[in-house]
Amino acid sequence: MNASIEAVVRSGVFVPMSKYARTLVLLLGFILLFNTYSGIISLEDSSELDSELDAKESTSGRSNPVISDFSVRSPQLGDGLTPSSRAWFSLAESDTLEFSWDASDDNLDFASLSNVPGGSPSPDVSPYNWGWDIIGGLTEGIFNPVLTVQDQDSNVATSTLYIGIDRTGPTIGTPSLNYNQNGITTSISSGEWISTSEVNVSNLNVGVTDNGGVGADSYEYQILPSGDGWQSISSSGSASISVGSGELILQFRAVDLLGNKGEITNFSLNVDTLNPNFHGWSVPEITTSTVQNIPILFMTSDVNSGIDSSNTFIEYGFDLDGTGITPDDGNGWTSIETEIGEDSQTFSALLSGVIWDLKESQYLMLRTTITDNAGNQKITDPMFVTILPGVDLSWDFTQLDRLIVRTGSGQVFTLSSSIVSNEPFSDSFEAILQIAPADRDSDVEWTTISTETIPLGSMTDLVHDIDWTFSLTSGGQWDVRVLIDSSEIIDERDESNNDRYLIVAGADGEQVVGIVSSFTPSLISLLISGLCVSIIINRNRIE
Repeated sequence: MNASIEAVVRSGVFVPMSKYARTLVLLLGFILLFNTYSGIISLEDSSELDSELDAKESTSGRSNPVISDFSVRSPQLGDGLTPSSRAWFSLAESDTLEFSWDASDDNLDFASLSNVPGGSPSPDVSPYNWGWDIIGGLTEGIFNPVLTVQDQDSNVATSTLYIGIDRTGPTIGTPSLNYNQNGITTSISSGEWISTSEVNVSNLNVGVTDNGGVGADSYEYQILPSGDGWQSISSSGSASISVGSGELILQFRAVDLLGNKGEITNFSLNVDTLNPNFHGWSVPEITTSTVQNIPILFMTSDVNSGIDSSNTFIEYGFDLDGTGITPDDGNGWTSIETEIGEDSQTFSALLSGVIWDLKESQYLMLRTTITDNAGNQKITDPMFVTILPGVDLSWDFTQLDRLIVRTGSGQVFTLSSSIVSNEPFSDSFEAILQIAPADRDSDVEWTTISTETIPLGSMTDLVHDIDWTFSLTSGGQWDVRVLIDSSEIIDERDESNNDRYLIVAGADGEQVVGIVSSFTPSLISLLISGLCVSIIINRNRIE
């Protein structure tokens, strides 16, 4: 188009254009209007798309699942929310562990449970059970179950619990036992005999282990065979325990926080609080002539722990008056090595090295200290053994040649006698013959008829014979006696056998020699007795 189009506006006056020009302007205006409208529509669509994207992105962020509950049912200890508050169970392996959960989301898809005993269960999908029951396979140990919740847009949320299963009791430390006696603390070895009514136990908590479990809480003990049952000991692992006599077994065990009881540890303990029994001495006769060792025996017994022979012994000493509890010769008590017999009840010792000839008129003092295997000790009261003189003189033989003599006729009695000694004796001593009327009063004294001096050395062969002769000056019955050492110059073992008694009679005038009326039956009595016997015999024959 060669024509130019010009529109001039001057001073508010519109200058008309040609037809073609107007058509062109309209066309251009139409095109311009269409482009403007299309741009508006395009901007609106773009704005709506951006709004939808923004909304979608906003909606996706808000729909992440929100877990409102993840718990395990009925823990015995703890809540499981943190490792320090772990939920503990003492369930059997075949028991059931119940988990529950809850979550919110616009398009929730499923929930899963992992890290649980017995293996992971199947996911919980719609319609939801809102939990799982783990049946069986409940092995001991600690677990950290994880709940995973996912929605349909694959948004995920998780939560963790902390649980433990422990049905095994703890293992205690090595028990340490002791007892106190007279202010002295003594350790006790297993199987040992002791003398006490109370023992102290400690160290139960030293080295105690629950093998990864919930941990020890307290301790228990019981005494067998008393059967009083289990008694509690605090978490300190120490206690004082009253015990009775006998062979006992103390049992100890630990208890954890779930009440699981551990294996039993036995401690043998034998208690004997009674002193040993003393059954007496056996000591031979001791004299000043004794030269050999003196065997000393005593009997004892202990029905519980038995006798401790290493701490049982004999002591001896010498005393001047046979009284008191301590020897008074200045040397006090001396111990003797003591041996135990095969019966475990007889103890013996040999007392040697004593010059008994120097212990005349003294007393041997004996005592024993008896100890049993529990430490009970008995010290016996002193026993006094008289040290006897060695020599003993006595009459072995005294015999009269007749019992009656006629007084005034010159007839005499001959008394044959023998003095014996238990050992060779060289000293000189006297023997005396005395008579006295048989019917005398208490104020009538014996009359010495003859005194014989036994020369020095006469008793070295242990015997000395003496023949006495004497007569009677008047009739009647007479007592006769012979005496050895009547002045008691010789210290003898037995003074009671130093005299011997006999009876003789004297007949005056026409009295029959040899007849003593005081003990001889009369002739008339004999005739009457014979007659009675004859009548009885004849009667028996007739019958």
